[in-house]
Amino acid sequence: MQTLRNFWRLARPFWTSRKRGPALWALILTILCNLGLVGVAVLTNFWNLYFYNALQDLDYNAFLLGGLQFVGLEVALAALTMGAFHFQEKLSIIWRRWETENTLQQWLHRKRFYKLQLTSPETDNPDQRIADDIRLFISISLKLGLGMMTAITSLFSFAHILWAASSIVTFTLDGKEIFIPGLLLWAALLYSLIGTGLVFWLGRKLPGLNFTQQRREADFRFSMMRLREQSEAVALYQGEAEEHQRFSHRLNRALSNYWTLVRHKKAVLGFSSFYMRSATVVGMFLMAPKFFAGAVPLGRLTQVGSAFGQVQESTSYLIGVFPEIAEWKSVIDRLEGFKRRLCEVDAHSTGELLHQGGSLSLKDLEVWLPDGRHLLKPLNLDLHAGERLLIRGPSGCGKSTLLRAFTGLWPHTSGSTSYDRESALVLSQRPYLPLGSLRQVLYYPHPEKTDDSALADVLRACQLEHLQNQLDVHADWEQTLSVGEQQRCAFARALLSKPRVLLMDESSSALDEASEAQLYAQLADWMPLSVIVSIGHRQTLERFHTHVLEISREGQWKKWRTEQQSETMSTKFAPATNFEPEYS
Repeated sequence: MQTLRNFWRLARPFWTSRKRGPALWALILTILCNLGLVGVAVLTNFWNLYFYNALQDLDYNAFLLGGLQFVGLEVALAALTMGAFHFQEKLSIIWRRWETENTLQQWLHRKRFYKLQLTSPETDNPDQRIADDIRLFISISLKLGLGMMTAITSLFSFAHILWAASSIVTFTLDGKEIFIPGLLLWAALLYSLIGTGLVFWLGRKLPGLNFTQQRREADFRFSMMRLREQSEAVALYQGEAEEHQRFSHRLNRALSNYWTLVRHKKAVLGFSSFYMRSATVVGMFLMAPKFFAGAVPLGRLTQVGSAFGQVQESTSYLIGVFPEIAEWKSVIDRLEGFKRRLCEVDAHSTGELLHQGGSLSLKDLEVWLPDGRHLLKPLNLDLHAGERLLIRGPSGCGKSTLLRAFTGLWPHTSGSTSYDRESALVLSQRPYLPLGSLRQVLYYPHPEKTDDSALADVLRACQLEHLQNQLDVHADWEQTLSVGEQQRCAFARALLSKPRVLLMDESSSALDEASEAQLYAQLADWMPLSVIVSIGHRQTLERFHTHVLEISREGQWKKWRTEQQSETMSTKFAPATNFEPEYS
């Protein structure tokens, strides 16, 4: 029951949304085609009675008419099968598009894709859950749901045939002839009940094994994707043998679990195959005494055997699809857990991220680690237009974490952060360069523009003029450009977008001091009214900032204001003069 509740929790948002209209029509048409297929099966059952009686009676004209009827039934069967497939796949596409887009929106909203890694590392491979698990959830749900509906319809359609045929089935006990109403129907139900119980017992471990298999397959794929992303570093370390060993370990884990899965599936499939195929023969054996006594014609015998098989198949539907049920349950568990974590990921933070224009303000901002250790004691800070803050401190003291707190990425905070969130840009130490043209890379995350003259000025300011002729070249730029060139591209993004608030996390660490000074000077020239917050280790960075915040490993801090000749920053830099500092 819990699995069914989780299924409805996942499916309800789509089936109660405004986009459900086309899907409802596709579902109705799919159901009608499946009901039509049941109708054809019932007509085929009566055709067995007519056709085989014609054979037994040597009635050639009835035999020819039966042949024409058979052709008509097969044409209807083919048409309805195609229709059911068409509308079911159309429904699957509509549902999958909505479900995937909705899940992507939840995953990307409020930086949850990043927060999930910080707070829920056990939520593995979200890409697989969105791409594969949603697809499997929808396809298996439709297959099982429509199959169950068809099975129930078939059960009631063929039950009356067995009930009627049971009127001529009797057996002798102690010289007395005994008649049991509906004997053939009760026999089919009992036969399916025993088989269903045995199959569920044989396959009781399949859901857990399927869950584990999906996770291990995803881990194996991700490890290879990771090598592709870090191919240069691995090549420089000559780590091929170690990577191969890691791949082999993950592959062996996946194959080991898969072999266990195969062994359990083998038992289920073997029993199911024997059980399902024997049903028709069982019905005939129950009717055989009357047939050989001449009380039942051949057509009736084949009709009863077919109806017995249909009833048994309908009541034993879960046996045939048990492997899919096991996979369906594991998919639901993974998706439900993923979506639950998406809803919970924002609950860890008590800090406020507010919007205000023209300045950056921190009020009683406090930052700590998940284990409760403080990284920063309460901090109050106001930076106005044109002011720039340098954050310094030893490695591991929490400088980058503080910057994450500014942007709302770090959940373990209290207090408030206010700035113009609609015009803010963050430059990390290792810039993200999306796949696409260099023009798209430079304008990311904003739409590209075709103003090559402005772009040429920016490239020149960032010492990237040698890339001017490659603006429309599509490439994997993370592999093409050096780390220093990638950081220059990040500075170019800042100059192109001119954000009111620019946050930089050691964004010039791969550059020499002269290049770093030149780029900071360009920021002052191009963005004189922007609030800039930088993280860096070099003492030479202080001259480009109006404020310094120094953090210790114990969470203590001190801040002071520097004196500089801002009007000449692009060409001449004055030494910093410290005013009386403030302490935490």
